[in-house]
Amino acid sequence: MYWAELLVAGLFVGAVYALYGLGITMVYKATRVPNFAHGAIGTVGAFVFYKTWKASQPRLQIKHLHFQIPFADSKAWWSHWDPTTPRLPLLLSLVLALAVSVVLGILIERLFMRYLVGAPTIGLIVATVGLFILITGLAIDFFNQQSETVPPIIREQRYTALGVHFFNSDVLVAVIALALALALGAFFRFTSLGIAIRATADSRETARLLGINANRVAQFSWAVGSALATLSAILIISRGNGSLDFTSLTLLILPGFAAAMFGGFISLVGTFVGGLTLGVAEALFVGIRWPDGFFREIFSSAGVPQFVSFMVVIIVLMTRPKFIFKGVRVDEDSGVGFGRASSGLQPEDRLRRALDRRGALMLLLKDWTTGRFALAGMVAVAALAVPIFTVSYWSTVLGAAVFYALIALSIVVLTGWTGQISLAALAFAGAGAFGSALLSTQAHLPPFVVLPLCGLIGVPLAVLIGVPALRLRGFFLALATLAFMVACESWLFTQPGLTTRNDVDRMFLRVDLSQPSYYLSLGFALLVFLGVRNLGKTKVARAFHAIRDSENTAVSMGIDPVKYKLLAFALSGFIAGIAGGSFGYMNLKVVSGSFTFFFSLTFITFAVIAGLGLQAGAFLVPILFVIVPTLTARTTTGTNQSLFILSGYLAVRATIDYPNGVAAFWSRLLRPFSPSERVAWTTDEAAGAPAPEAALASAEADEPELFAHAAEELETTHA
Repeated sequence: MYWAELLVAGLFVGAVYALYGLGITMVYKATRVPNFAHGAIGTVGAFVFYKTWKASQPRLQIKHLHFQIPFADSKAWWSHWDPTTPRLPLLLSLVLALAVSVVLGILIERLFMRYLVGAPTIGLIVATVGLFILITGLAIDFFNQQSETVPPIIREQRYTALGVHFFNSDVLVAVIALALALALGAFFRFTSLGIAIRATADSRETARLLGINANRVAQFSWAVGSALATLSAILIISRGNGSLDFTSLTLLILPGFAAAMFGGFISLVGTFVGGLTLGVAEALFVGIRWPDGFFREIFSSAGVPQFVSFMVVIIVLMTRPKFIFKGVRVDEDSGVGFGRASSGLQPEDRLRRALDRRGALMLLLKDWTTGRFALAGMVAVAALAVPIFTVSYWSTVLGAAVFYALIALSIVVLTGWTGQISLAALAFAGAGAFGSALLSTQAHLPPFVVLPLCGLIGVPLAVLIGVPALRLRGFFLALATLAFMVACESWLFTQPGLTTRNDVDRMFLRVDLSQPSYYLSLGFALLVFLGVRNLGKTKVARAFHAIRDSENTAVSMGIDPVKYKLLAFALSGFIAGIAGGSFGYMNLKVVSGSFTFFFSLTFITFAVIAGLGLQAGAFLVPILFVIVPTLTARTTTGTNQSLFILSGYLAVRATIDYPNGVAAFWSRLLRPFSPSERVAWTTDEAAGAPAPEAALASAEADEPELFAHAAEELETTHA
């Protein structure tokens, strides 16, 4: 009966996963968008329900809502909003929660996702990740991050059948999940709107020719998917221990994606079966009575279900059973591309044209030739002198900046240069951080030896997750790395062998001051940046770029993708491992909470905003997201999520408006001038409004031969 109990328990847990995965499948089936914001939408709906349901309000510790406008004086009457929630019956609270989630889904499609139709995979992933961070940050500030205890929506009763025990809440979730899977499957197969949604997903252009409004179809899909997310979250909380918090709900994104994967992200019934399969696999694995020793120690932690989910995701994606992936395209593009402006010229080119008309471009470029050295010198002096003449607080801040820069650099090398979408950068950093604790306290090695070894610790972990990259691309590789990141956070980094040996010994570096550790980290970071800069001039970097742009073309050029993909993962793991080691020496104690999948996703948005494809983007990340927020922060503000809110929004807008990032804008704006640029400017003017006479006369006076040649080419083009 023991195994029967586990089997039944696994089926009911799997029904929860299936319920969560149905909304993911709904959105992907209709729009081909992997919705990483699904968990955040469901969490918002669940909080709205339980905060307004009168039966749960007596148990709430915080009975009112609160929102503080970021960077505003908390004493000002206009800077905060503290509404009191109404006391509604269950049905009205449920309707209100579903309405909020539906509106949220429609706004997401209308304001953001509509402008990303046809975007590369990285654009869709980053946009939904940015929305996840944006919505979660706003929700935490609005509802408070504190965990609340709420009652179940139905009175719990225990039943026994054939010697197996179960609760009525388990049956309720299973029945609703099955009913929704069958109902939505029938909807897509037999209704006109369902068929229109399927047609729109296959080809929006063909759907438009058939008279289908693709935008309304997408809005409907996002609305239904968001409602499913809220319904799932409410039932999951009611079935569980009644704990209303952000962590437990957002972590369900992994089993939700895993369940949807069993249905190929298009089959709702397959998603339901996949959720049950995953739940049973977790329950049976957790229920194994391991003998005393190594296996019992590593498989006794609370994160074992996440480890099982990771293994299931890897096995399914690597084997790709035909009954799951029939008709599903798994050879996606690398997912990395550089965006173009809607007009003929990029924003930086339009700015250069405007500056050239005023005679300021040449002056700017001439000043920049010497100004960049002056700017670099000022940055170097500040990085070296500020910790000496200020309190230790600034050493800690600058140490965090070094950590951010190295993590961003690892993402640039792997995703920006090679096109391998990885969401597990902090997994490699966490390995390096725990390695610094073990090597310094157990092996008693000096810091200048520990940091390189921390980088080497990150290499095998990176290569391990790099092996699936040999067969996976785009969204499927991102899913595999997400599963790996969640498994590291919940299982690997919570092992007793690590959590009980997590203190870092600075040895000859002073324990009471953070300056020596900061200078050590800064020195290694400079060496890493110089090494990557030199690597960017070699054939290895050219091979990386070739694989990113087109793997098939790279193979035809004699480039071995296996070799260079694994090399990119190893290099990324090495850089992140050194970042983790630096983190350990700066903080003296390493905890798993510093390396979560939420922060790993946040770093992806940081890298996209700063510039994913350029090394300068990694340099800008700490400036934009560590130095500037520290300088502009106000102690009176009541908001602690403003950085995440802003970064999430900027990541989505950058993906839509300018995927190249801040670094690409400035590098292209300040690039050396070529007289042939005026040919492009003139051509762009010819496509729209004619250039002013003054600008043409100035151009002809500056470069008469070039202007004559440009005019000749322009006439030929028009002819």
